[in-house]
Amino acid sequence: MRIGFDARILTHPKAGISTYVCNLVKTLLDLDRDLEIFLFSDGNFSQEYNKFLESTRIQKIVFASSREEKRKWSQRFLPRKLKEYKIDVYHAVWNNAVPFFRNCPCVLTIHDLIPWILGGDFRNKRKEIKYKLQHFLCAQWADLIITVSHKSKEDIVRLCKVKKSKVRVIYLGVEDDFREEVDENLAVQILNKYNVHNRDYFIIPTGVDHPRRNAIFALEGFNEFLKRDKYDFCLVYTGNFYDRSNEYRNLIRRIKELGLQSKIIITGWIPTLELKVLLMNAKISLIPSLYEGFGLPILESFSSGVPVITTDRGAIPEIASGAAVLVNPFDYKYLAAKIEELIKCEDLRGELIEKGKQRVKDFDWRKTAQSTLDVYRTLLPR
Repeated sequence: MRIGFDARILTHPKAGISTYVCNLVKTLLDLDRDLEIFLFSDGNFSQEYNKFLESTRIQKIVFASSREEKRKWSQRFLPRKLKEYKIDVYHAVWNNAVPFFRNCPCVLTIHDLIPWILGGDFRNKRKEIKYKLQHFLCAQWADLIITVSHKSKEDIVRLCKVKKSKVRVIYLGVEDDFREEVDENLAVQILNKYNVHNRDYFIIPTGVDHPRRNAIFALEGFNEFLKRDKYDFCLVYTGNFYDRSNEYRNLIRRIKELGLQSKIIITGWIPTLELKVLLMNAKISLIPSLYEGFGLPILESFSSGVPVITTDRGAIPEIASGAAVLVNPFDYKYLAAKIEELIKCEDLRGELIEKGKQRVKDFDWRKTAQSTLDVYRTLLPR
C-alpha cells in the first residue's frame, strides 16, 4: 500500500503536528512491511528530521517553490503528484491540504477546532472566515476524518456539519523517551542547567505562546499558594514562547508586579529528554489550559511520574480520566488550595502518580498506528 502524507509541517521546527506525523509514520512502517510512505512538501525538510527520513521506505517529494505555487499547492499541484506516484490513500494532517479533485481516497486528521471554539484568535475577520471555511470544506471533501478525542469529534460534527460516522477517534501515543529511565548523572546536569537542582518547583510544560495556555492564571495561583505559608518553591515554564507576543509580555509584567522574579524560570522550548527530567523531578505539573483537543502534556506528565493539576475544559477530563486534579481555569484561589493540598498530602500525591502511570498505558503509538492503518484499509477498493 502506498500512503501519501502532506508533510509541509516538516519544513518547520518540531512541534505538535510534526511529532504526530513522525511517530505515526515510523510506527506504520514497523507494523506493515509492505507499506510505502510518500511525503509531499512545498519546501525542504528541516534538518532535525534527518534521522527520521533515513528510511529507504520513505520517499520525499518536494515541489512548488514560488509563493504563488505554494498558495496553489494542495489544489493544483498535489493532485498531479498523487496520480504520478500512484498513491492508494492520501493523509492530510492539517486543514488546508485536502484536494477537491484527486484520484485516490483522502483521510484528514483534525486535532481540534480551538480557534473556532474560543474565538479571539484571528487578526481580522477575513482570517477568521478563511480558517472556518477551510476546515468546513476540507471536512466535507475528505472521505474519512480522524480526530484525537471524543470531545473533538463532537466539535467537528457540530461545527463542520459532518455525520458522526465519518469521524473516527484515535488517541495519540506517548513518545518512548518519556517511558525510559534517565541516567542519574545526566539528570543532575540538566537540573543544574536550569538552576533547579535541589530546589522544589512546579512545572508548566505547555508554553507561553497562546492565550489559551492561561499562563497568568497559573502565576496567580502560584502567588496565592506562596502567601498561604512560608513555602519556598519556584515555578518553571517550559515550551514555546515569543518574546514579542502579548502573552509573554503580559506574563513578564505580572511577574514583576508580584515581585516573583527570583521564583520564576522560563526555559523556552527544550529537547524531549530535558523536559522528561524536569517533569520527573517536579513536585506538580500544572496544565492550566482553557481548552485542549487532546492534552499530550498531561500524558507526558503521567509517564514521568509527576502528579498533575489541570483544568476541567475541552477533552482534558476525558484524557485525564480521574488521574489528575481538575480545577476551574478562572479560579486561581481554588488552584492554590489544590496545590497546597497536594504538597501536604503524600498519600494523595502517591495515589495520583499511580493512577497516572496506569492511565498512560492506554496511549501507545502502536495502537494509534494500527487504528490508522485500519482506516486506510477501509478506503481501499474491495
